[in-house]
Amino acid sequence: MKSLNKGFQLQIGNHSEYKKDWPQLVYQAFGPKGLVAISFWLGSLFSEQIRAIHKSYPFLEIVGEPGAGKTTLVEFMWKLLGKADEEGFDPSKATAAAVSRKFSQVSNLPVVLIEADREEDTAKAKKFDWDELKTAYNGRASRARGMKNSGNETYEPPFRGAIVITQNAEVSASEAILQRITQLYFDKGRHSRESKSATDEMNVLPVKNLSYFLKQITMAETRVMDFVATNTPIYEDHLLSLKDIHSVRIAKNHAQLMSLTDAMSEVLGLPDNQRDEVIDCIQDLAISRQRAIVADHPVVQQFWETYEYINNDEDEPVLNHSRNRELIAVNLNHFVRVANEFKQQIPLLSDLKKYLKTSKSRKFQSIKPVNSAIETRGESYSQPKTVKCWLFTKEISQ
Repeated sequence: MKSLNKGFQLQIGNHSEYKKDWPQLVYQAFGPKGLVAISFWLGSLFSEQIRAIHKSYPFLEIVGEPGAGKTTLVEFMWKLLGKADEEGFDPSKATAAAVSRKFSQVSNLPVVLIEADREEDTAKAKKFDWDELKTAYNGRASRARGMKNSGNETYEPPFRGAIVITQNAEVSASEAILQRITQLYFDKGRHSRESKSATDEMNVLPVKNLSYFLKQITMAETRVMDFVATNTPIYEDHLLSLKDIHSVRIAKNHAQLMSLTDAMSEVLGLPDNQRDEVIDCIQDLAISRQRAIVADHPVVQQFWETYEYINNDEDEPVLNHSRNRELIAVNLNHFVRVANEFKQQIPLLSDLKKYLKTSKSRKFQSIKPVNSAIETRGESYSQPKTVKCWLFTKEISQ
């Protein structure tokens, strides 16, 4: 474990000042999801060793309502590693070179990306492209740059850490990125006097009372890696045996967290009932991630909700031009015009063209001219016989 940044300093406390019961504060404040975050954080200290065995280490996404405690949890976890008042950096406010350097500054330590959930580019900050992280999952370079010499050498530093994403909105990215993410969603549903008391104590605890964790865990490397190597394949087989999970990558990511939970339970002395609760929580997270993968993009979901509202009578269609009862044929310009007449808020036409091809609930087929089945019903609905349409299967995929 090391940092190539001279400004990256860790203050490691000693055993006599260590507050051993801090996991109970996390559990009291955030429940089993808080301990899932600790399992990932623990695993980030061995991300290189884990990749050496499994060729990958997942990303952790901490999202949820404002005020749910995400910042408190992340800052507390940094204290466990000897850093006070630390959260992360906003990649949308950094240059590409700065982001690349951030990723190559540390080894076997987390890199936390915060508040990168803006929907549009602005003059001051651009929307971050999550696909840039794809290669970091396997520990490869996220970016290459040419060397300043007369040759053709490039500099491609491998990624040796772990990635944590924390923001209010969920990551909206390609399926490849979503499969690499384990998501923890926090809301205010667990807030109580007890949870507030725990978070208040987590906020005031100094680094010296927590950072011995770093030494405690690294000294237990052999035991931790034994759990990872032995238990991950067992948990992976179990997850793949569930009818709700079909992605090998999702099963592998969450199986790694399950094996790290076993290691955390032994090293930190968690009660068996809490360990079992965390394991069950991770299984639920894997199922939720699988469902998120097959769900449509929000733009596509809004499109189909509007379509169903307007075109609710298949015997007298308003939007579906198809004469084939098995298909839906929509002309986007016609869709926009009719939606405006029905006073429906719809996504931008450019966004529809961008995301409709990813439709999964009704699978996209092609874009081609269609002999319209919509009869002329007055000037406002006047349509030519043949219109260029986006074709989808009518049957809704489960």
